[in-house]
Amino acid sequence: MINRPADMSDLESILEKNSNVYYSERWHPIAVSCFESELKHGALYGMSKEVRKNIAYSLQYLQYIQLQFDQAHLHEIIATHLIKTYIITAMGIIEAIFHHLVVSKGYQKKNEWAIQGKPVHTNAFKENGVEKKHIITTEYRLNSPEDIQMDFEYLINKVQEKKLVSLSYKAFPHIKALKRLRNKVHLHLIRYENDTDYMGISFYDYTLVRYILFLVLRDKSFSPPKETCLSFLMPTEEQMRRLTAHINENRDDEE
Repeated sequence: MINRPADMSDLESILEKNSNVYYSERWHPIAVSCFESELKHGALYGMSKEVRKNIAYSLQYLQYIQLQFDQAHLHEIIATHLIKTYIITAMGIIEAIFHHLVVSKGYQKKNEWAIQGKPVHTNAFKENGVEKKHIITTEYRLNSPEDIQMDFEYLINKVQEKKLVSLSYKAFPHIKALKRLRNKVHLHLIRYENDTDYMGISFYDYTLVRYILFLVLRDKSFSPPKETCLSFLMPTEEQMRRLTAHINENRDDEE
């Protein structure tokens, strides 16, 4: 027996008012196990199961956000915030993958020294009209180097420098630009006048981050399987055409 009307959209199938629709007939994201299987090959072999699961959960969430864009008429500001959330989640996936690559390839940032005691501040003095002071610290060498937390910028630069993925060098400026948009999670960080989410994030960014994430996840270094459950990330031909035109237009303006 089928309880879901033939003309009911996927988004409608999960609405509370349609709770009479059987669970098996409602919209569901792609199974976690399918995403996990795509993260076990090539350079991704050895990634911790916890990180792999977190990436899979995030991919399910991205698929849900895409469902809203595909089937709901969204208020512009709400749409902008959904794009922001999409970027934050997608870049978190890329950061996790880059972190795994940097660590697994032996490029973990380390510290061989540690500060002992409190720093000593000297009296202030003036030099060339500028007030200054010295801060004296004592450091000691550690018996074994300690790992240092690596920020996303360091990870991007190291992945590019050591060619840990097969991405074209042209992709990395886009990754860094998306990273800056990801930092909009800090609402108080304003760089210039009118630097708001609504003014600073566009649908082109949504298309771009989908495309970049797809390229990263399907990178040759990960020996991606021929059959994939990640196709939903790939923008349509029309979206890619508009994105390419937008990028070229901005490049012409900069020149």
